[in-house]
Amino acid sequence: MTHQDGEKPPTLLDAHCHLDWEADPAAVARACGQRGVALACCTVTPQAFLAARGALAAAPNVVLGVGSHPWWVADGRVSKQDVELVAELAAEAPLVGEVGLDFSPARSNAAGNEAQVRALTRICVAAAAGAGGGPAGGPAGQRALSLHAVRSAGACLDVLEATGAAARCRCVMHWFSGSSDELGRALRLGCSFSVGERMLGTRRGREYARQLPAARLLLETDLPNGAGQGVGAEGLLASLDRALTALAQVRGVDKDELAATLTANARALADGVCTLAV
Repeated sequence: MTHQDGEKPPTLLDAHCHLDWEADPAAVARACGQRGVALACCTVTPQAFLAARGALAAAPNVVLGVGSHPWWVADGRVSKQDVELVAELAAEAPLVGEVGLDFSPARSNAAGNEAQVRALTRICVAAAAGAGGGPAGGPAGQRALSLHAVRSAGACLDVLEATGAAARCRCVMHWFSGSSDELGRALRLGCSFSVGERMLGTRRGREYARQLPAARLLLETDLPNGAGQGVGAEGLLASLDRALTALAQVRGVDKDELAATLTANARALADGVCTLAV
């Protein structure tokens, strides 16, 4: 995705948003592009991905992810057939997300947890195979994954390791809330971390944001919160700015310097994955 006349080359990336939940995703994308902001749009079902693919085809500052949200897998809204479709699409899509595991008490049960692990494993196998890194594949790192891991970071990392996705894909932990040991393991596996204002609103989130290597940091909004709850371009941009301000304060660095680092990180993430012009 390259920028068009009248748009700034993107200088910030929202690494995890739900742009397809906006009433007019293309208009929001266009307004963000005019402000120099690129968007990684994560979907929650393969049907949502396919619908958004048409709506956002002409948006040069958007990379669209094919998703299978663990909440939807756990309660059956994403079926086994849907998971197979996600896996098929994940073999080609530059971004796979939102995918992952959620074992929080309100959602956790044995059957749902097993379904989540099976789904994530199937999708990660496909993404890793599509990313190459072996005799039959192309260069490593040609897929990015945006990963949800609530009360499940260790299990999520197990899947990434076992399937080869940790080695072959560019894995981004969205709103990481695992233990410090799990954080260390994710770092050793090469994961990056997308940080938003809600993560920075927690004590643990602020401490992790302070500790993480600067080169592993990305910004996110995780907005809108649901279909029909659009925030518009101004809402996304304001959330990004609040997150950037809070992150700079937590790390004790200049906001503009941090923005430059985050832009470089986004560029490194996109390199070989898509043509996002950051």
